[in-house]
Amino acid sequence: MAIRVADLHCDTPLEIRGGADLVAGHPEGHVDLERLERGGVGLAVFACYVAPTLPRGLAFAEAEDLLDRIDGACAASGGRIAKAETAADVDRALASGAATAVVAAVENGHAIEEDLGKLERLRLRGVRYLTLTHSRNLSWAASSGETSCPFEGLTPFGEKVVHAMNEMGIVVDVSHAHATTVRDVARIARRPFIASHSAAAALCPIARNLDDDGIRAVAASGGVVGINFFPGFLDPAYAEAQESRIGDLFEVLEEVEREHGGDAPRRLEEGRKLAASMRERMAAVRPGIGRIADHVLHVVRLVGDDHAAFGSDFDGVPDLPGEVPDCSAFPRILRDLRARGLSEASVEKIAWRNFRRVLDENR
Repeated sequence: MAIRVADLHCDTPLEIRGGADLVAGHPEGHVDLERLERGGVGLAVFACYVAPTLPRGLAFAEAEDLLDRIDGACAASGGRIAKAETAADVDRALASGAATAVVAAVENGHAIEEDLGKLERLRLRGVRYLTLTHSRNLSWAASSGETSCPFEGLTPFGEKVVHAMNEMGIVVDVSHAHATTVRDVARIARRPFIASHSAAAALCPIARNLDDDGIRAVAASGGVVGINFFPGFLDPAYAEAQESRIGDLFEVLEEVEREHGGDAPRRLEEGRKLAASMRERMAAVRPGIGRIADHVLHVVRLVGDDHAAFGSDFDGVPDLPGEVPDCSAFPRILRDLRARGLSEASVEKIAWRNFRRVLDENR
């Protein structure tokens, strides 16, 4: 039987809100049912992205709206896409005929609006991980997206958030977090935490990536690093060219969000235009599929095969490596890992077993 894949981060809820029909097909995006099946994706985390530009009072509502979209897409799939919270839920869904089990997450702690009661409400909605920050500092956690912060790492309230997540069974996600925030999470977390969609700074030295100390901290907790597929995080030549030709990608995206913040369809349309322009302008420096394996292997060599996974960022990134058009590409990625010397047992851990273990250790 072919190895199934768990993808730790897809921004597909935004596409669903924009009108994507995952069953009928959605060629404008990276994810739909047919391609999930071809890719062998048995577990997909659908992350509800909450923009840092949203004012307080709207951020939590945004997360709830996107969670509603996930529920609606699952209900409309005729059982082919099923909601899950645990590894056992995933297994039951697949055994009952689902092609893919979807786990809900929220990207950006801005969504809780400094209210632990709202964090609990997200857990009651089935949210299994919360990405602490995005591209901007919060009042309680420092982000890798800013060059300065009035404090380091987590504030006392930030520590309360992490403790509450551990108690509630919400996995702590440090992708986008500043290195000092990762350090503080490692110091206080009592359960495995993750970097759901990051890459290795040793191979592509940008602030958004995890340095080796950060990777070791995730692994020491029992957690996993989900390798992001965006070329700007994988390849230094691409990252350098992006900076000179496009500028800071998060700033460009935030400008779109500010200009069209209340108009979700327009925001999605403008984001697609930006992505198309970027793919054209960056084609000459786009890396191949092998850069994904490079980062996976860096994690494996540094901390072992129990701590690597995939966190593609499908439907959330404007470009992908060559030979990776969408989520149907996972079999090619797995073949590349085998060709690079990983055993079948290691490939199965990375592709399927590691994240399932973390889910069950955060209950």
